[in-house]
Amino acid sequence: MLNRILTTTAIAALALSIAACSGGETAATAPTTESAAATPAAADAPIVTSSAQATSAPVTVAPAADQAAMDHAGMDHSAMDMSADAKPAPAPVAMEDEQHAGSAHAPGITNHTLPIAKIANFKLKDQSGKAYELYKMTDAKAIVLTMHTKGCPIGQQLTPDFKELQAKYEAKGVKFLMLNSNLYDMPAAIAEEMKSFGSTIPVLKDADQKVGEPLGVERATETLVIQPGTWKVLYQGPINDRVTYGRARAKADTQYVGGVVDAMLAGKAVTPSFVAPEGCILVFDNRKG
Repeated sequence: MLNRILTTTAIAALALSIAACSGGETAATAPTTESAAATPAAADAPIVTSSAQATSAPVTVAPAADQAAMDHAGMDHSAMDMSADAKPAPAPVAMEDEQHAGSAHAPGITNHTLPIAKIANFKLKDQSGKAYELYKMTDAKAIVLTMHTKGCPIGQQLTPDFKELQAKYEAKGVKFLMLNSNLYDMPAAIAEEMKSFGSTIPVLKDADQKVGEPLGVERATETLVIQPGTWKVLYQGPINDRVTYGRARAKADTQYVGGVVDAMLAGKAVTPSFVAPEGCILVFDNRKG
């Protein structure tokens, strides 16, 4: 009898041990808080590619070694919102100018001001070695200058959008340039990435950061629209609201840069405006704060 009791006890203990290792029926029906939270996020925040993206060069992500070399140049995960409630930057609020009442204005946000009102002249070479001087571009109707960082996911997602802007406005006299102030990005690597995405926009190399740092820019894909001749900055921020942290939509609701350029081409007054940008963080060694 004693042997049977011991045997029964041993079998019960073994069954409990197996259940504990396998997770048992309870573990199978009650996932952990971490896994339960992760599943909806992945489902609610898909990256949706547009038809323009489908016809462009395939998206390639920079090797891990390149990403590690870029100090803060990768995605800012601390600020990323992957929840179902994630929303793009708010649409700008139109600002009225009494002197130009009734004319079209660039979209603006009333509680933001531009870091600088006017851009200084510069002369830089692009990824192929061709030199560009800003103040010699007086024949341009508008100048669109975008901050670039190699391997930035948001920058890669927005490549088709930049190409569409260029295709729409370059023939109308709008000049498109990019500015790379990342100390780790070499011209050859920049040229390779731009070629892989089929982009023909010149990327000017700001090797000593003397051009990018005074602009007050903070993130890759941050774009400035400049008025040739006066060299005033009429807009600074994202090109549109299609791509935000952790999410990309098929089509943008608001074309920030396009709206500003349209007003400039029509000869209408533009109220300088700023929209908070999103993209990979830019690091400037001499910037304070």
